[in-house]
Amino acid sequence: MVRKLAFLIVWFQVTCIVLLFNLAFLSAYKQGKTISIPYPTQLYPDLEFQMSAPSSSGKILGSSITADDARALIVERFVKRFQPDSPFLYHAKTIVVEADRYQIDFRLVPAIAMCESNLGKRLPSSDSFNAWGIAVYTNLITGKHFEDWESAISWVSRFIREKFYDKGITDLRDIGAIWAPPSVDNNYSWTRCVQGFIDRME
Repeated sequence: MVRKLAFLIVWFQVTCIVLLFNLAFLSAYKQGKTISIPYPTQLYPDLEFQMSAPSSSGKILGSSITADDARALIVERFVKRFQPDSPFLYHAKTIVVEADRYQIDFRLVPAIAMCESNLGKRLPSSDSFNAWGIAVYTNLITGKHFEDWESAISWVSRFIREKFYDKGITDLRDIGAIWAPPSVDNNYSWTRCVQGFIDRME
């Protein structure tokens, strides 16, 4: 009997403590106060976590991550999934920055690179940094050369903007017909390839 009574007393005290904690948490939440919750930022050291979110940010467990960082993370996860040793893994932020600069879909540059060179693993020449098959013609030239990956990503982003978007060409089938004309006769194989990898970055 004494043990049962002691158990009831302890149970009642624990219940009260839990109830008070929940009420305090709910009150702080309604008042918009920040509740400190540990977050494993060491898993993604390139992301900037902060307690107050800007207007373009989404709050996650009391922390925030900017939209740009979220897109860079999407690109990184895409690269790690399909070609983890690709040089693109270290240029995800550049891809997003250049896509914003030229106002194109940030997924286009990595998706095209995946179809044309397996994300930079099969280049026309080892020092070309040309993962998109730019100016590659059989038995004529080895394609356009770039100084490094950042300048290549910037050039290709601008090229997509000026060659297609500025001329009103935004449908992927129309882009594919210009980028890889032979693919049209192969049931738009280039378009289907690029669209498939774009879909994997949603």
